[in-house]
Amino acid sequence: MNSTYRTKQLILLLGDVASLFFGVLAGFTLRSLSFPSSTELETGLIWFGVLIGIWILINYINGLYELGRHRQKAMLYSRILQASVVNLIVGVIFFYILPQKIITPKTILVLSILSGYGMLAIWRTLFSSLVATKALLSPILFIGDMKEMNELADLIYSMPERGYILAAWIGAPKDIDKKIYSRTTFYDSTKAIRPSVSVHNIETVVVAQHIQHDDTIIQELYELLFWQTRIVSLASLYESITGRIPPYIFSEHWFLDHLQQNIHPVYGRLRRILDVCIGFFLLLTFVILYPAIALAIRIESKGSVLFRQERVGMSGTTFFLYKFRSMYALASDGSAETQGVQFATKNDVRVTHVGRFLRKSRIDELPQAVNLLRGDISIIGPRPERPEIVSELESKMPYYAVRHLVKPGITGWAQVNQHYTDTIEQSLQKLQYDLYYIKNRSILLDLSILLKTINVVMRGMGQ
Repeated sequence: MNSTYRTKQLILLLGDVASLFFGVLAGFTLRSLSFPSSTELETGLIWFGVLIGIWILINYINGLYELGRHRQKAMLYSRILQASVVNLIVGVIFFYILPQKIITPKTILVLSILSGYGMLAIWRTLFSSLVATKALLSPILFIGDMKEMNELADLIYSMPERGYILAAWIGAPKDIDKKIYSRTTFYDSTKAIRPSVSVHNIETVVVAQHIQHDDTIIQELYELLFWQTRIVSLASLYESITGRIPPYIFSEHWFLDHLQQNIHPVYGRLRRILDVCIGFFLLLTFVILYPAIALAIRIESKGSVLFRQERVGMSGTTFFLYKFRSMYALASDGSAETQGVQFATKNDVRVTHVGRFLRKSRIDELPQAVNLLRGDISIIGPRPERPEIVSELESKMPYYAVRHLVKPGITGWAQVNQHYTDTIEQSLQKLQYDLYYIKNRSILLDLSILLKTINVVMRGMGQ
């Protein structure tokens, strides 16, 4: 993700922290109709400071730091209201479990939430009009006519919060509808590279792969090195904006350069500790909920409560994945497939009413605690597919097996960014997300995926 987007997120975060902090001060002041004493500030603000940190985390889980929300005002204010209600409940629980009742914050808490989120809503309104889509825009120049450039051009125009403005384009496709890109100047000759950079104050030049070996263009780009202009490949910008690896770049050479298994030992150990801890938590939840879920499944349809299915794991090895049965048992083996292996689809008629709830809440995946503890899967990674589907996809996508370089996961980058994959085109896009994760995996990316997954589960957006 580009630095401009991160800068905007940081500005937004600091504004939220300030809003909530002054909201707490307002809560203390309104409670006693006078500014709080130094003693009250010392005791109260320490605990409220911790609480503000929790509130910010819940804001993140609720998607309030995805800048695209600011293009949908109704959705934004709805999310702010939801976060305020959740954080009020969290605040009550937080002060209830404190070992020492240093303060009695009932009224102060309510006033702090009302004041803090009122200020936060005003701040978000100002941010939307002044910063989100209008400030800190970096002018860029496209050189080339690859279809991925068309896709990025559309994204840049539809998502100005990403921090880019397509100021100029050299060598665009002949059949492109230039009226759509009203803020872009088009040039035909590569001799316009340096003049266009000068005229439009270009900060970033994006070069298509097929012209990177053109000596004339390389010479022009070399001269730009002395202009302090940033030159990036199309693949780099594509990855930054979409969170996917462009398929045109797939090659043995690229995979060797970027996807070798050189994970740091500390990261690997932390991942395994996280898997085991979450595995035990999911197993405990599974045991507690099993009687009620089993009864609901059995009442609606005949068949086993638990369902196991062969999946492909790390290095192409196979294992059995466990789930609560969410479809009608239509075949003799208890599956819902009467005509061979097939993709699950959105609004699949084979899914039971109970199964639909289990899928949306992701409760159907609780039995995978066993797979997690055994080490078949990790909490985060590419979603494991069935051997028959893997074989079909490998025959159509030569590099599909690369996603098996890491353990599959219960959740992952593709799962939080994409919905059902019931076509070859969608499967290719899913592979692009998986390769992005394999290339960029880190503690921070894993944490981001976990928090996004919590949002998916809480909103019943499971598949």
